[in-house]
Amino acid sequence: MTTDFLTLFDSKEDQEIISEEEFGRILGPFAGPFLSLSNYVEEDLNQGGSKLLDMEFLANVIKHSSDVEHFLDRYRARNNRNWIYFREITATAKNFGKAAFLLEEVKKNSHSERLLSREGSDFVQRAESAARFFVEIIRRSFMELQAEARRLNLGVPMERPLRSYGVRLQNEIILPHTIEETDGSDKAHMVKKLVHGFSDLAQDALSLERVLPPGAEDPASKIPAEVNEGTLRRLGTRLHNFQSWYDTHIEHTRIVVDIPELKALREIFPALLNLFKIATISAHYFERHLLVPSSPVAERLRDMVPASRLVDESFGFSLHYLLRLFHMGRGLADSILNRLVEIVTYELPTPRIGFHARPSTRVAKIVQHYGADVKLLVEDQVFDAGSVLQMLSAGGYIVTKRLGTVRFRGDRQALNDLKILAEHNYGETQNGKDTPLPDALSYLK
Repeated sequence: MTTDFLTLFDSKEDQEIISEEEFGRILGPFAGPFLSLSNYVEEDLNQGGSKLLDMEFLANVIKHSSDVEHFLDRYRARNNRNWIYFREITATAKNFGKAAFLLEEVKKNSHSERLLSREGSDFVQRAESAARFFVEIIRRSFMELQAEARRLNLGVPMERPLRSYGVRLQNEIILPHTIEETDGSDKAHMVKKLVHGFSDLAQDALSLERVLPPGAEDPASKIPAEVNEGTLRRLGTRLHNFQSWYDTHIEHTRIVVDIPELKALREIFPALLNLFKIATISAHYFERHLLVPSSPVAERLRDMVPASRLVDESFGFSLHYLLRLFHMGRGLADSILNRLVEIVTYELPTPRIGFHARPSTRVAKIVQHYGADVKLLVEDQVFDAGSVLQMLSAGGYIVTKRLGTVRFRGDRQALNDLKILAEHNYGETQNGKDTPLPDALSYLK
């Protein structure tokens, strides 16, 4: 018996509908730890203090709100008029609890403080303003949760079982560095690949300055058409990959000692990642909660989380300092490359039957292997040797000019391998058939 693919998603026959009252009885005990956090919020409000930025409290907010949100989504609470607002308030507490936690990490990290202090006292003032905004939204969320809990007949436990997640560090406390650095002399090309990749990422991220220049009027109008959650999430993922790449291949090698700018670049990554996450959370909440025209509770959410303040205090703040750090990182990347790259120019023969697909691909792979910036110079024309398409384009131009040699300009290591490739006719016979490559170019196989 075969099953139509679409029937896998038509599970109405397997669904059991329960009453709203019965769901409340199921949810009540599960949501108790989350709702009990409102006691802390109420106590903090009565005392006129602001303990809501304690990372221990924020960790509990993130954990319990995430659990309850997942529970509500399993029962499709977003599709029920009676329960959707409770679900949206829970998501609000989760999102702004995360944003506040991430901001506290940035503020408590000594590297971040030192890096961002170069921006002057403005960073401290804007960070404190953002933190106050997050606290205000968290406080409003839990007051609304209490009211909704009463309406839905959910009990709010009076006990306060605040669980410790080991986040009470006031200063950066670290273990002694006892792992010895390995030689790392073979890591230069890996460093160049990483740094070139980071520079490309910085260029893509800094393009946001054109979308949202400093002092831009009505930045909310740019979301989501010109900058959105997806854009920020993709950029943040690329940055996370670079951090993982660094920690896997470069950390604990001698090259980090020889090139101190590498360590300085690595110290930027955590603050960048946290600022990316705060900006992504802000864009997500703006797009997915405040802008949804079909939501019956969107207006109530906009009253609780004013869109203009969300864009200014959270999104604008995080994006501004994220871009400042990318400027700083790009300067470090340029300094690292200046230390590593020796620029030379080689005149090399062209393939016997020209730069068609195979030789063009092999040239580009060598350039990409070293993470180098190599140019193919053909008379007054300049082509990117790391691009197969540009190499093919150059090939047509070379045929037109009937040239037997061309010049490559760039990193000596990459050009040394291009010279070996050219000496073996780019891995082809005189008639353009594939031939084995020398061992020195085994990475092309």
